Amino acid sequence: MKKAVVSFLPLLVCLGLLSGCSVPSQASSKRDAIPFTEGQYYAAAYLGYQEPSGLDYYVEQYLDSAQLPVHYLSGGDYYLIIPRYSGMTLSLYRNELEPSEPILIYEDPDCRPFLLQCNVSDIFPDAVIRLTYGEETVTFSPFLSLKDGSVDIGDQGLDLTRSPSAPAGE
Repeated sequence: MKKAVVSFLPLLVCLGLLSGCSVPSQASSKRDAIPFTEGQYYAAAYLGYQEPSGLDYYVEQYLDSAQLPVHYLSGGDYYLIIPRYSGMTLSLYRNELEPSEPILIYEDPDCRPFLLQCNVSDIFPDAVIRLTYGEETVTFSPFLSLKDGSVDIGDQGLDLTRSPSAPAGE
């Protein structure tokens, strides 16, 4: 009996070593489902004026948690902002109506998705978002176009805004 146990011991050790040789899987995130293209550093979605709506859809599709920081600049539009990469640095600025330099109001060295309420006026966007990843920095101000009502989130972002006529399950 002792001899049988001893002969199986090397086999068990080899099996244990082999099971440890598998490539560790990277933790997947729902953010991986966002269809980013080259040159896009963030995604954004317009959620409505004064009351955010449709957030459940975006949480279900693209976010790992519904616990999102909310930054209030003014009582206007709500936007969901999703940085593309972990470890992006966020700098959030407020624009004033009088021409001057934007005022830094918040920084985060490891930006997570967040909600932003801004643009109480249709005349100008009062938020400036700066995201930095390595040597790349992108700056944008989300707003609704006065020309056609479309969502403008800048050239280096992906607009995830759903059509108002889209069914809730889509």
